[in-house]
Amino acid sequence: MKKTLLLLPALSVLSVLYSQQAFAGAASISFDRYRVLLDQNTQTVELTLKNTESKNAECLLNLNHFNFSPSNELINLSSDAEAFMPANKLLRYSPRSVTIAGLSNQKVKIGYRHRANLTPGEYVSFFQIACSEKNENLVKGQPTVGAQVNYNLPVHVRIGDISATTSLEFISARKGGEGYTISLKQYRTGERSVIGDLKVIDKSSGEVLTEYRNETVYRPADYKIHNLTFNKKPEGDVLIEFSERNNVFNAINTSIEISNSLFN
Repeated sequence: MKKTLLLLPALSVLSVLYSQQAFAGAASISFDRYRVLLDQNTQTVELTLKNTESKNAECLLNLNHFNFSPSNELINLSSDAEAFMPANKLLRYSPRSVTIAGLSNQKVKIGYRHRANLTPGEYVSFFQIACSEKNENLVKGQPTVGAQVNYNLPVHVRIGDISATTSLEFISARKGGEGYTISLKQYRTGERSVIGDLKVIDKSSGEVLTEYRNETVYRPADYKIHNLTFNKKPEGDVLIEFSERNNVFNAINTSIEISNSLFN
């Protein structure tokens, strides 16, 4: 039996790991990163896989592909040939299969090939990391292959001096049973995806009311809707900041202010 998990926003990580724990016979693997981004500043990285159980685990690494709608919704593909600018022909990674002892780590080195006359742009694929308990752990008389969990981890390869722009548009602010929610529309244009963190800041006190990490508007999507929830009513106007990490080549940021009167 197989189960597939797509590791997209960082907020899904806890639910991913929790749902896996309840999946009988599946290996329990965590990662030190939930996205790989390669560009002029970072041409190789190491991905650490950690076996959080005492039983040995086996993992196989392959490449998978998805597309995204204009509103950033995931689109499953019937074949890799339908993928929009896939990175599979550029990537180098090893090892491609690992055995991880219980409560131990395994590193996978990931880089990209420098190819002549390659069209500048962002190439995206997904590492499909299929993990199961090593066969020696299975109970006699049970199936010879353990339950398998498939993780899909996005990997971006950015070639050339490419750029993107982004902006935030206010939709609504409302009070609900779980506190306050601000809805925003984030636009994206340019030659690459936009990946960064969203902070909701009370301008009066300087307090960060909530933060959403690793939010992504994938190329070729045009926009993404965000619903940002927090418990405390702002004392003053609210500043919402979106910023990419400083180590990203051509990193961008944007912000928007929202009047406190909208929370009354």
